[in-house]
Amino acid sequence: MKFTNKDHYTLLFTELSPNQARCNTCLKVHKRGNGYTNQVHHLLKRHPDYQELAVAAFRKGNRFDLSLPDQRTSDVFRWIEWSVMERMSVSLCERPLVRKNAKMEPISAATLQKYIERTCETASRSHALTSSG
Repeated sequence: MKFTNKDHYTLLFTELSPNQARCNTCLKVHKRGNGYTNQVHHLLKRHPDYQELAVAAFRKGNRFDLSLPDQRTSDVFRWIEWSVMERMSVSLCERPLVRKNAKMEPISAATLQKYIERTCETASRSHALTSSG
């Protein structure tokens, strides 16, 4: 996963005020200038494994304890949503014009079909459990 400096700041620091942020790892407080230079410099100097820390923080979730999907999961969901809600064929995702204009990463029709089927199976099992319980 590639993160920007802003992503690193959001994942690894807690904003205390508009011009102060605290490192979530060592709890050191830093002044915030116009950008994220102070925080990134701190990460480079004090936390050489900050990339791994950012990935772990991303996978764990945000301050509200919400799990955040990775980009691939989000893209697959958006392809499913588009094809199902608009009642389009799964081959929609393989059309050159659609691929050119879609902001999601390309996906094959077979893969999209597989994920639609898995989603339906999971939803059916979940519904059966709540109905019978």
